[in-house]
Amino acid sequence: MYVGISSVEIFLPDNHSLKEKRQATRKIVEKTKSKFNISIMEINRSNLWQKAYIGFSVVGENLDYINQMIEDVHNFIEGLFIGKIISTRTEIIQMGNEV
Repeated sequence: MYVGISSVEIFLPDNHSLKEKRQATRKIVEKTKSKFNISIMEINRSNLWQKAYIGFSVVGENLDYINQMIEDVHNFIEGLFIGKIISTRTEIIQMGNEV
Protein backbone atom coordinates (compact mmCIF):
# COMPACT_ATOMS: atom_id res chain seq x y z
CA MET A 1 0.00 0.00 0.00
CA TYR A 2 1.17 3.52 -0.80
CA VAL A 3 0.18 6.83 0.75
CA GLY A 4 0.71 10.00 -1.26
CA ILE A 5 0.75 13.32 0.58
CA SER A 6 0.91 16.68 -1.17
CA SER A 7 0.83 20.30 -0.10
CA VAL A 8 -0.10 23.06 -2.52
CA GLU A 9 0.70 26.76 -2.16
CA ILE A 10 -1.85 28.87 -4.04
CA PHE A 11 -1.71 32.56 -4.95
CA LEU A 12 -5.17 34.18 -4.88
CA PRO A 13 -4.75 37.45 -6.81
CA ASP A 14 -8.42 38.53 -6.71
CA ASN A 15 -8.74 38.41 -2.92
CA HIS A 16 -8.79 41.61 -0.92
CA SER A 17 -9.61 40.30 2.56
CA LEU A 18 -9.31 37.25 4.79
CA LYS A 19 -13.03 36.63 4.28
CA GLU A 20 -12.53 36.33 0.52
CA LYS A 21 -9.55 34.04 1.12
CA ARG A 22 -11.64 31.74 3.33
CA GLN A 23 -14.39 31.61 0.69
CA ALA A 24 -11.91 30.80 -2.10
CA THR A 25 -10.12 28.17 -0.04
CA ARG A 26 -13.40 26.55 1.00
CA LYS A 27 -14.51 26.41 -2.65
CA ILE A 28 -11.24 24.77 -3.72
CA VAL A 29 -11.39 22.21 -0.90
CA GLU A 30 -15.08 21.33 -1.39
CA LYS A 31 -14.92 21.01 -5.19
CA THR A 32 -11.73 18.93 -5.07
CA LYS A 33 -13.06 16.66 -2.31
CA SER A 34 -16.30 16.15 -4.22
CA LYS A 35 -14.52 15.34 -7.49
CA PHE A 36 -11.84 12.97 -6.12
CA ASN A 37 -13.22 11.76 -2.76
CA ILE A 38 -9.88 12.40 -1.01
CA SER A 39 -8.81 13.79 2.36
CA ILE A 40 -8.10 17.50 1.81
CA MET A 41 -7.99 20.59 4.00
CA GLU A 42 -6.50 24.01 4.41
CA ILE A 43 -3.19 23.81 6.25
CA ASN A 44 -0.80 26.39 7.63
CA ARG A 45 -3.48 29.05 8.10
CA SER A 46 -1.89 32.44 7.83
CA ASN A 47 -3.12 36.02 7.82
CA LEU A 48 -1.91 36.52 4.26
CA TRP A 49 -5.12 37.06 2.31
CA GLN A 50 -3.64 36.30 -1.12
CA LYS A 51 -1.90 33.04 -0.24
CA ALA A 52 -3.45 29.71 0.77
CA TYR A 53 -1.95 26.35 1.64
CA ILE A 54 -3.89 23.15 1.02
CA GLY A 55 -2.87 19.61 1.87
CA PHE A 56 -4.32 16.33 0.67
CA SER A 57 -3.63 12.61 0.77
CA VAL A 58 -4.28 9.67 -1.55
CA VAL A 59 -4.10 5.97 -0.68
CA GLY A 60 -3.74 3.10 -3.12
CA GLU A 61 -2.07 -0.18 -3.99
CA ASN A 62 -0.27 1.04 -7.10
CA LEU A 63 2.50 3.66 -7.20
CA ASP A 64 1.58 4.76 -10.73
CA TYR A 65 -2.02 5.30 -9.60
CA ILE A 66 -0.87 7.47 -6.67
CA ASN A 67 1.38 9.60 -8.89
CA GLN A 68 -1.37 10.05 -11.49
CA MET A 69 -4.00 10.90 -8.87
CA ILE A 70 -1.77 13.56 -7.27
CA GLU A 71 -1.05 15.08 -10.68
CA ASP A 72 -4.77 15.04 -11.52
CA VAL A 73 -5.62 16.84 -8.27
CA HIS A 74 -2.97 19.50 -8.93
CA ASN A 75 -4.32 20.00 -12.46
CA PHE A 76 -7.91 20.17 -11.20
CA ILE A 77 -7.06 22.83 -8.61
CA GLU A 78 -5.24 24.87 -11.25
CA GLY A 79 -8.18 24.39 -13.64
CA LEU A 80 -10.65 25.91 -11.19
CA PHE A 81 -9.10 29.31 -12.02
CA ILE A 82 -9.60 30.49 -8.45
CA GLY A 83 -5.89 30.89 -7.90
CA LYS A 84 -2.50 30.01 -9.34
CA ILE A 85 -0.42 27.19 -7.89
CA ILE A 86 2.91 28.66 -6.80
CA SER A 87 4.50 25.47 -5.51
CA THR A 88 3.78 21.89 -4.56
CA ARG A 89 5.52 19.40 -2.33
CA THR A 90 4.74 15.71 -2.56
CA GLU A 91 5.86 12.65 -0.63
CA ILE A 92 4.90 9.05 -1.25
CA ILE A 93 5.28 6.55 1.55
CA GLN A 94 5.25 2.78 1.12
CA MET A 95 3.46 0.97 3.93
CA GLY A 96 4.13 -2.70 4.54
CA ASN A 97 6.54 -5.11 2.87
CA GLU A 98 5.18 -5.06 -0.68
CA VAL A 99 7.75 -4.68 -3.44
